[in-house]
Amino acid sequence: MECCCCDEKEPCTAKISIFQQLDRASQEEISNIATHREIKKGQMLFTPDDNHGLYLISSGRVKVYEITASGKEYLLQVLLAGDFVGEEALFSKEQTYTYGEALSDGRVCFIDRADFMDLLTKHPSISLKLLEEFSKRMRHNAHQIATNAEPVQARLAEYLLNLSVAQDSDSFEIPLQLKELSSYLGTTPETLSRKLRALEKQEIIRRQRRTITILKKQKLKTDATSIG
Repeated sequence: MECCCCDEKEPCTAKISIFQQLDRASQEEISNIATHREIKKGQMLFTPDDNHGLYLISSGRVKVYEITASGKEYLLQVLLAGDFVGEEALFSKEQTYTYGEALSDGRVCFIDRADFMDLLTKHPSISLKLLEEFSKRMRHNAHQIATNAEPVQARLAEYLLNLSVAQDSDSFEIPLQLKELSSYLGTTPETLSRKLRALEKQEIIRRQRRTITILKKQKLKTDATSIG
């Protein structure tokens, strides 16, 4: 199927790390077996009952989360253009417990589990790239667990610095609402608001709604140094 939702200059698969090593013909082949659709802010991308393939984020933002036994939402990650999700369901027949919800309008491509398994046979290099991504995510998850024992200010400082690096700018937009960010950082919205106001008062950052400008990067790095 022609990818009507993606950039006409290149197939959507060209933006995804596990497919970037493939030649253009192979990327187009994979794009042609994918299902392409536009999503709206607030729309559910998948639930534990229908997570049966790989989702490629062509544009927009998607949050991935679980619901605890008490009904509380626990944010796992925020996906941006070029990211993918659904790999757990590819290699296990057990039900996953994750939800995917659009944080903004965007475009998503979906590859069914059976089709993706065929791709791994035809293009073994994808398997190696998947292993690399699994390793990165395991390290990230381990680091997240370790940082939960650190002060909220240190976790917040590291998060802002990482966003600055990812967007290659000292001025950037936080892709999460306050409630979602507090969940991701393992704190409460009230505590997070206080910490942000404290950074503003010290003129370490400037905040305009969800846009953050880092004014004193070295001081912010000092706040994050307690995290190994």
